Amino acid sequence: MTTVAPGATVSEVGAETILAGPALPTGFLSLEEIVRPHEVTDRYVTVPDGSDTVRLSYRELMERAASTAARLRKAGLTPGSSVACVLHNDLGSVLTLLGVWMAGGGVVSAPPRSGRGALPGQGIAGVLERMGCEFFVSDEDSAELPLPPGARLLSQGALTERDSERHSVPDLSVPDNALVQFTSGSVGTPKGVVVGPTELAGHLKAVATGMELEQDRDRLVSWLPLYHDMGLVAMLLNGLAARIDVVLSNPTGFAKRPATWLTSLSEERATITAAPNFAYRLAAAVPYAPELDLSRMRVSLSGGERLQWESLLDFNRVAEPLGFAWGAIQPSYGLAEGVVGTTSTTIGRGPRLGPNGHVSVGVPLAGVRLKLRTGTEPVPVHLGGSSRFSGYQTTDGFEPSTGEWHDTGDAGFVYEGELHVSGRRNEVIALAGRNIFAEDVEAITHGVGAAQMRACAAFRDIEDDTRLALVIEVARQTDADEALALAREVRTSVIKLLGTRLTSVRMVRPGTIPRTTSGKVQRARCRDLISSDAIGSRVLAELV
Repeated sequence: MTTVAPGATVSEVGAETILAGPALPTGFLSLEEIVRPHEVTDRYVTVPDGSDTVRLSYRELMERAASTAARLRKAGLTPGSSVACVLHNDLGSVLTLLGVWMAGGGVVSAPPRSGRGALPGQGIAGVLERMGCEFFVSDEDSAELPLPPGARLLSQGALTERDSERHSVPDLSVPDNALVQFTSGSVGTPKGVVVGPTELAGHLKAVATGMELEQDRDRLVSWLPLYHDMGLVAMLLNGLAARIDVVLSNPTGFAKRPATWLTSLSEERATITAAPNFAYRLAAAVPYAPELDLSRMRVSLSGGERLQWESLLDFNRVAEPLGFAWGAIQPSYGLAEGVVGTTSTTIGRGPRLGPNGHVSVGVPLAGVRLKLRTGTEPVPVHLGGSSRFSGYQTTDGFEPSTGEWHDTGDAGFVYEGELHVSGRRNEVIALAGRNIFAEDVEAITHGVGAAQMRACAAFRDIEDDTRLALVIEVARQTDADEALALAREVRTSVIKLLGTRLTSVRMVRPGTIPRTTSGKVQRARCRDLISSDAIGSRVLAELV
């Protein structure tokens, strides 16, 4: 057994390698205590409220949430009831979240409509019905929601409006179905990942410990959407649990103007933030005012999708002159079944490049264990430990998580005691005895055409699943000739670096590639669009 980071170990048991995080700290706040911060009057949560922004102390936030809880109880919520809602980055959503827990209910975080107006999968309504979800909180039209039969629609505005009456905080426990999140990139019948209150609270302590959060020092700033686990758990709930200042903004602001992320970090004197790899890439491609001061940044999580070394280098070239230290970037790996975070690198070290272009995602957090077959080839990654989900909610009912280990669906390997994740195992081909992942092709594509493209998606070909196909979404103002030239350059680079020829490279217009609620490309849906010829009119150029 070898110690690879404070409290973390790596050991070999037979043909298997076990990575284990340190023991989970004892004495952490319960979820009930996290949402009832009676004592905190000098720390604040700043959050959008309509066209304005409001700043509430923790005590003021608790009082507003207590009012929401009272209205929910009056509407018929009883301890253990499930309440569905789409959590946006606004005051009403934060109050709904805390109010449901204060009233003894469980929160079901439903996915939003996509930017193209598509509704959430209708299967979600079936899951909500099967689990007995009694309420859906929203101000949207019921026809635009996955509202199950028999569920009651409650107005978020009416539940969370300011109340002159002072309400006592209910002394109720959060139920076992504390939080249900739908995995963002799931295919087929949707599943809700169920996390219990003890597992959620303990994991928040593990994440805060890994970030070394201090109440008198840290200030968390995030644009990540609350309907995704990184935005909700790693950012908002982690900040509340640590009793630090939290500043939220709308994700659409970053999407339209990527410079707003670093600009807000400077204006708010932030020390903590997080974003997926694509955000670092976008943030590196825009100009900034030279007076920005990012020297206070201590932790900037990078997770949610495979990290690309070139994207991190590009980001560093832009951000370092503004004071953003390389050591503040903290690569991580996680999944909803592990609450949110599973591994991260050591604070202050910065990203580290491993074999074959893979960026290390560090060692397990407190209470987390990982199991992989020993070797240097990518193999299935299995999750164990105390920070795990309790089961899935499906259209067939509740499926409990059983056994010591959960198959994450990812492949990875251990190098120098740290985890390196290669990609999803459902998008991989075998070539001459080695595996080539969709993420390998996408990384090369971004390296070749970063300035000319917005996104790309690689996936097993429809007619020949032993090979990969590629769709590239070009930047605006790109014409057909430029798109075709880029397609040829990408295909040549993939042959040279991976030794495989793509069956096709389709260059499509902006807004074509479907994405998950967290902004990641959806490879399976992209394949479906091509098989049905649904994107035919949006193709600028094609190589076959």
